[in-house]
Amino acid sequence: MILEEISCQEYQNFLDQQSHVDFLQSVEQGKRMAKQGWTVEYLQAKENGEIRAAAMLCMIPLMKIFRYCYIPRGYFCDYHDQKQIAEFTSLLKKHLSRRKVVYMEIDPVIILKERDKNGDIVEGGIDNSDVIEILKNNGYHHLPVKPGYDLARQCRYVSVLDLHPSADQLFKDLSYQTRQDIRTSEKYCVKVDSLDRNGLKMLDDMEKKTSERHHFTGMDMNFYYSVIDFYGEENVFAPYAYLDIEAYHNHISSEYERLKKEVAETEEILKTNPSVKKQKKLKTDMEYLNSLQKKLDGVKQLQNKHGDTLPLAAAFFIKYRDQMFYLVGASEYEYRTYKGPYAIQWHMIRKAKQLGCTRYNFYGISGYFKEGEEGYGVFDFKRGFNAVVEEYIGNFILPVKPAVYNIYNMLKKQN
Repeated sequence: MILEEISCQEYQNFLDQQSHVDFLQSVEQGKRMAKQGWTVEYLQAKENGEIRAAAMLCMIPLMKIFRYCYIPRGYFCDYHDQKQIAEFTSLLKKHLSRRKVVYMEIDPVIILKERDKNGDIVEGGIDNSDVIEILKNNGYHHLPVKPGYDLARQCRYVSVLDLHPSADQLFKDLSYQTRQDIRTSEKYCVKVDSLDRNGLKMLDDMEKKTSERHHFTGMDMNFYYSVIDFYGEENVFAPYAYLDIEAYHNHISSEYERLKKEVAETEEILKTNPSVKKQKKLKTDMEYLNSLQKKLDGVKQLQNKHGDTLPLAAAFFIKYRDQMFYLVGASEYEYRTYKGPYAIQWHMIRKAKQLGCTRYNFYGISGYFKEGEEGYGVFDFKRGFNAVVEEYIGNFILPVKPAVYNIYNMLKKQN
């Protein structure tokens, strides 16, 4: 096996031949990281003229004179082939040593064990435990595999929806509650539109509130601009859901007038033909009429405060090849009754299908699947769309300069 540096275009040509590529393995991501200060190189390993492996190396200074190397979502290689991994790793270490790299980290997009939508392991399903052993046998340190969010690394658990079924079938496969929530958003005249670059401030403001509410560090405007600049506006989507207050008012008014007329007719009938059934109907209709009046009063207050539209939720997506990735979502908690996030997801699922995507990646979840555990609400929301859980094999460290790596770890512990 021979290792050689290749150009950005040659790496892209290689990606074009692969059936599965994560957006973090892309040339676009490499350029984005280079802009952020990383040194990015592209490598391939050939054997008898055939490409056996390829990688995008992203390096950043460490301890002033050394470097740390990260390969986003792992290199391309047959991870089940012990000999191939051994040869490629040996070549990589020599190359990285010349680049003064202390250690390298990978987090391959390889499923550990197949799970269903509830997070339960599928009996007889995919099992790539052997990859962990092969990597460990070749000097990689496997970082502890545990559930929970680690904001310093890419998510290890994700929720993914298969988009091959028809839109009608996808809707039928949603949980009962999710279908009801989507219908509720429609009943409230919730609509979905797109934010342009200048409108992203709405998402940023919502996300800041959401992150404060749930105690996590959110994205900033630079993140959104950076993704757009490097992945292209045609591949980035920022939908937002809003309550069309005027349309909602008209809908309620129409229902109110219809019911008011019906109540008057029932009252007229009861004058000459008293009936228990009609009296019960009148009581029920009057209660509903009063509730509609309260809604009209509420809509009027919303109109006075917000005008004709009320923003409810916003999100940020990347389309890369055949996948739609849901990266950021935020909503106005005060107006959760209108189900804005459900309107956005159902809109984007259909959009992804129209664009030819076969996978809808809801992205990160905590890996906890029981009510009351960390991140359960996010997991349950995504499960409602019939998304299955994918658990990746985790992060691996390859010490390139073991002595320096040990010193580095000792210094980290002291700090």
